[in-house]
Amino acid sequence: MAYTDPDIGAFRQFLAARAASRGAVTLEQQREIFDSDMAAVPLPPGCDSEALTLGAVPAERIVHPGAAAGRVLLYLHGGGYVFGSLRSHRHLVARLAVAAGAEAFHLDYRLAPEHPYPAALDDALDAYRALLARGVDPARLVVGGESAGGGLATALLLKLRQAGLPQPAGLYLISPWLDMTTAGASYAKVGTRDPMIAADRIALVAQAYLGAAGDDAFTSPVHADPAGLPPMLIQVGSEEVLLSDSTSFAANAALAGIEVRLHVWAEMPHAFPLFHTALRAGLRAIEEAGAWMAARFAGG
Repeated sequence: MAYTDPDIGAFRQFLAARAASRGAVTLEQQREIFDSDMAAVPLPPGCDSEALTLGAVPAERIVHPGAAAGRVLLYLHGGGYVFGSLRSHRHLVARLAVAAGAEAFHLDYRLAPEHPYPAALDDALDAYRALLARGVDPARLVVGGESAGGGLATALLLKLRQAGLPQPAGLYLISPWLDMTTAGASYAKVGTRDPMIAADRIALVAQAYLGAAGDDAFTSPVHADPAGLPPMLIQVGSEEVLLSDSTSFAANAALAGIEVRLHVWAEMPHAFPLFHTALRAGLRAIEEAGAWMAARFAGG
């Protein structure tokens, strides 16, 4: 297949070659490989990280000279709820912080299957409460996440609404996983083209996350009423199995009267901003997100 994006063909070839060379790996091996690969990506110049806890949740604060006082990004990493960490996503969170002119916090929330639902959501809620206790103004706070972290970020806002806590200024989602049922049209139409995730693998990961719990609006926010949630930016690739999660949720939000910006990036795979070192479109997406967050911080 011919691609118009100058980077995507080589990136897809790289993914295929890497998968073939590694063969079957255990979950623990997958966690270490992913963390090691992503941790090798350097932070932007001037960025530094500081370990801390938010509530009882291990976390990290990203600081840089361009951060405006009071601007905060709370980021929840992806990884299907079963892998991903502070190490794997530090570089992405740092780039988003620089683009938005904000300080950023990201969480080492508990992973499944060792800690199934609602452990990750409980951790996210504890961290949000801790930020409020630190004096963070929710009107100058954006919550973001990609893949499973996007689903968790959305579930967090639904939980805030349930608890009567203030909503943040915006919700930023990259390729969010919002439907545990794998029932969207993209699972059939795009699933075979997705170089990152197979539909059958998603079903297994969903089972690991849910554990003994049933699926509900917090595990599949695409089925929730989004009324009362803040403005949203959703970035998703046209070549990913989760595309329907984004389009369906964006439609639900729009019908609820929420300002939502959905950007479907042609030819891009799942969570493409995470791979900004190989995909220049990822850098452009980060800059788009930074400008959108800056407007939200300013009340625009």
